[in-house]
Amino acid sequence: MKRIFVITMALTLILAFTIAGHAKSPVVINMFVGKDQSGANQKLVDMFNAAHEDIQINYQEMPPSTTEQHDKYVTVLAARDSSIDVLSSDIPWVPEFASAGWLLPLDDMFTDQDEYFAGPLLGTTYQRHVYAVPWFNNAGMLFYRKDLLEEAGFEPPETFDELVEIAQKLQTPERYGFVFQGMQYEGVVCAWLEMFWGMGGEMLDPDGKLIADQKILAESLQWLADLVHKYKITPPAVTTWKEAESQAIFLEGKAVFHRGWPSVYSHAQNPSTSKVVDDVGIVPMVHAPGQKSAATLGTWNLSISRYTKHPQEAWEVVKFMTSHEAQKIKALMGGNPPARRSVYTDAEVLQMYPHFGQFYDVFIGALPRPVTPAYPQMSVEAIQPPIAAVLAGTMTSEAAAADMLKGMQKILDRAQR
Repeated sequence: MKRIFVITMALTLILAFTIAGHAKSPVVINMFVGKDQSGANQKLVDMFNAAHEDIQINYQEMPPSTTEQHDKYVTVLAARDSSIDVLSSDIPWVPEFASAGWLLPLDDMFTDQDEYFAGPLLGTTYQRHVYAVPWFNNAGMLFYRKDLLEEAGFEPPETFDELVEIAQKLQTPERYGFVFQGMQYEGVVCAWLEMFWGMGGEMLDPDGKLIADQKILAESLQWLADLVHKYKITPPAVTTWKEAESQAIFLEGKAVFHRGWPSVYSHAQNPSTSKVVDDVGIVPMVHAPGQKSAATLGTWNLSISRYTKHPQEAWEVVKFMTSHEAQKIKALMGGNPPARRSVYTDAEVLQMYPHFGQFYDVFIGALPRPVTPAYPQMSVEAIQPPIAAVLAGTMTSEAAAADMLKGMQKILDRAQR
């Protein structure tokens, strides 16, 4: 009996070790995202990993530079490398990567699209297929000196003419009327598009065909130039300003109005960086009479690489990271404006960030830059130079609009060959 017992125990131990040796290891999903200083992303990763025994996230932070992030993705995805499963992507990258065949279509998985703002969804759609889920929002908006307008008895402007009128009356030799990003780079395109859309302009149809009206192009370019040369509420130095320069002027109390991104507000409320604490209001960008306000999107999304070996598990990661709970955590810890509309009514979020209610009004009218893989080239070669020339006063708005149309069409034709 003793011998039988020993043999039985030995067999039991052998079986146990065999089962343990063949136990299924968790699927590891490599998630690459941009630098996050708030700690929110790591908290979400830890939460997901603690709740899932069968899937674990390997969290990889990218450099802060969006250019470096973009180039890293291009290198890996072009090689059909499966080392990236989930990636965060700036809104203009989605059509670029999707057209190259690098992203997994999410149409069948992304079933709660009605939870999101319309503009960001347009930016995640290429040739009528969805390739990303909005993660957190970013869009241009109009900041204004609440104290100055209230003291003078003005309501915040809604139209182009109202902005000019108020700016002219409230500017002084020490305070500009309106500051924005006017250097020849992507920022000036974002600012100009808000003028173009606010006049009723459209750039591309859903199939990527150029439908921009030359008259509206010229009018929007002219208004931008008039800010400097006719109305004189913006100084010629605007052609040297990016975000940092225009924001610094506004935070110093040296401007009535400022076109900027959501992060301006948090800097404005910091006494160590701002002289206008408690004096800043937010409204959507101004528009022409009878038209609607528009804002250029800078939304960041999550996508799945077409070369992932674990598409279903990768989707579980994306689904969790873009959930209401996850976007609430990113909002509370990092101040990231959520992509889900429902988070803007969350009591805890609004208690900490009451200005998110004003952000919501902006995101309702936010639009992506032209959704085409040719957009980066269009921006650099066909859009930025004419805007810069008009702002500098070296080209008429009519000539600039004609050049812009011709250049964009040429690039689109070349991309379709």
